[in-house]
Amino acid sequence: MGIVNTDGKQGAEVAPLELGAKGAGRAGARKTPGSAKARLARWPAGGAQGSSQTTLERARERSGGRSRSAVAELLERERRRVAADVHDLILQDLALALASARTLADDPAQAVRASIVVAACERAVAAAHDMVEDLLANETRPVVDAVGASVRAAARLVPLRFDAEGVPVGRQPDQPTLDAIVHIAREAVANAVKHAAPSAVEVVLEHREGWRLLVRDDGCGFDPASAHAGFGLDSMSAHARALGGTLRVASAVGAGTTVEAVLA
Repeated sequence: MGIVNTDGKQGAEVAPLELGAKGAGRAGARKTPGSAKARLARWPAGGAQGSSQTTLERARERSGGRSRSAVAELLERERRRVAADVHDLILQDLALALASARTLADDPAQAVRASIVVAACERAVAAAHDMVEDLLANETRPVVDAVGASVRAAARLVPLRFDAEGVPVGRQPDQPTLDAIVHIAREAVANAVKHAAPSAVEVVLEHREGWRLLVRDDGCGFDPASAHAGFGLDSMSAHARALGGTLRVASAVGAGTTVEAVLA
């Protein structure tokens, strides 16, 4: 079975901090013989090392916070762009197609085929409306609800099993992590439905030391060694890497596909 791995690193590296010039002091301070030794004698053992370590840790926390804030801002802009595109470029054409199909359904000679098109358009319009609302939602939905709704919509008519028993009650990721989990889950299920012709799809979400998402299907599979990375895989990988996570895809011809995402 072939495997594709993509890795990322959490946070940003921080350059070593440089201490001030040796012997620098306040203006006008008097130095007396042995004062330096006296100060060193009063300094707790390991104090300098502890102080430097604390400073570095605080610097890393500030840097990590800035990185995560930047990711959140980028994701917010991307959500609004996608919502606008779905509304302007997809919903408008779907509405036109639905109106045309309903007109054809009035013709007895076309009624059977037209009814199939009408049903498909109605599902697509409803799904597009839900997607726009989700993208523009101001309040954070519980992760289990958000992922469950997303993957069920992406599965369409393919039987889907969603298991979130591994998520502790009340556990909720921050907004960038939630966005990434929802995106990867939806994209993995949509890819399986569109390209693998599965008879069933399973999605597992759990939290232990971090968030872990599994999407498995029993479809036709593919050979990762000869497959070109499509937009779906690239997009999922980018979302995982942006948060220092990893994405792993395992597949083989005739043996289905498993997508695993691990996020901190």
